[in-house]
Amino acid sequence: MSNAMNRRVLSLCTQGNREVIRKSLSAAEYKVSFISAQSEVTPSIAAFKPRVLVHDWDAIEHSQTMKFHLNFSHTSQAIDLFRVLVVPEITPSILAFASDALVEKVITIGNASLNLGNELDMMVASIDGNELATFMRELKSGEFRYDQTEIDRRVTDLHERYPHDPRIKLEFGNLAFRQGQYPEAENMAQTLLKKEPQNMRAMNLLAKCFMKQGKWEQSLNCIAAAQGLSPQNPERLILMGDALYGKGDLDKAMACYQEAIDIDPSVKDLAHKQMGQVHLAKGKVEEALELFKGSMSEEESAGFFNNAAVHAVREGKIEEAITLYNTALKALVTDKLKPFIYFNLALSHRRLGQAEDAVKCLKRALHYNPGYEKARVHLDSILKPVRKLQKAS
Repeated sequence: MSNAMNRRVLSLCTQGNREVIRKSLSAAEYKVSFISAQSEVTPSIAAFKPRVLVHDWDAIEHSQTMKFHLNFSHTSQAIDLFRVLVVPEITPSILAFASDALVEKVITIGNASLNLGNELDMMVASIDGNELATFMRELKSGEFRYDQTEIDRRVTDLHERYPHDPRIKLEFGNLAFRQGQYPEAENMAQTLLKKEPQNMRAMNLLAKCFMKQGKWEQSLNCIAAAQGLSPQNPERLILMGDALYGKGDLDKAMACYQEAIDIDPSVKDLAHKQMGQVHLAKGKVEEALELFKGSMSEEESAGFFNNAAVHAVREGKIEEAITLYNTALKALVTDKLKPFIYFNLALSHRRLGQAEDAVKCLKRALHYNPGYEKARVHLDSILKPVRKLQKAS
């Protein structure tokens, strides 16, 4: 902390609390720059290069404070900037929100007036050079974004050495979840919540574990409890929508997805992807297509319709499958998946005895992929009897 830059603090603060914070930070030799609006945070970070952001809870409207920190936690600026909330009093809801938004510290204005500078020193010292904290920040930065194997290896190694640390226990629980070990992940989340009832990330993990095990009511109860403590998280509203979708409450699921968009339009793509699946479940394929087009790649969109069609075939709903395969083709601009989907479409036409349509689809599949052997075999199997008849006549 000897570098002067590391002792710079940016503070979004009410006029009434500025002098209190300034005195406390000056006593610990911190240089503080005050701002008055949320819109000033990003440019001030670029210009002032602070190590810490001290945010007075009453500086702006509380819902805006929540939205700001939830969004900020996903930005690259959040990686090396420590955030501190200064609040009138520490409540379970504020602790839950801080957990949700990955805010490093919550302190009352009374304590801030006495030793805010010392608290910052201890907070930064506890993180700088700490192996666990370094790894957590690496995860947050996305440094291992394209190497899940390396993340899993590091998490396993750290859990073997620090099995009781709540941060690594949570990451190990997420690892168990990714590996499909849902009861184990559920147990870890439950253990964490016994000690940290306001740990929102543990609540989210628990809700997802319940969902994977088909425990829809338990998942919804868990999400509702989390929303009661920290209600402004749009991503958890999407999670609630997913649980309702799994339970079969499609209209309520749609309402949750829409509420998430209303709170934060930046989650629109994710919400629209989920809303598209609800439309698909309702048989509204065109509505689903429109939502998928704007929220995912053409291949992913076509994949949803293709998978729904395969499911329809298994249930004997062949005409419905044909509609879904044709919608999958509408989603495609490039040709990569067209041979595969035309082949599936041909099989459905053939099941209905529609040989002429099946032949057309197989020829289209071979047009896009002349080496598609399965399509050629099926085409020959349809045309061979026809050729024999023609020769006989």
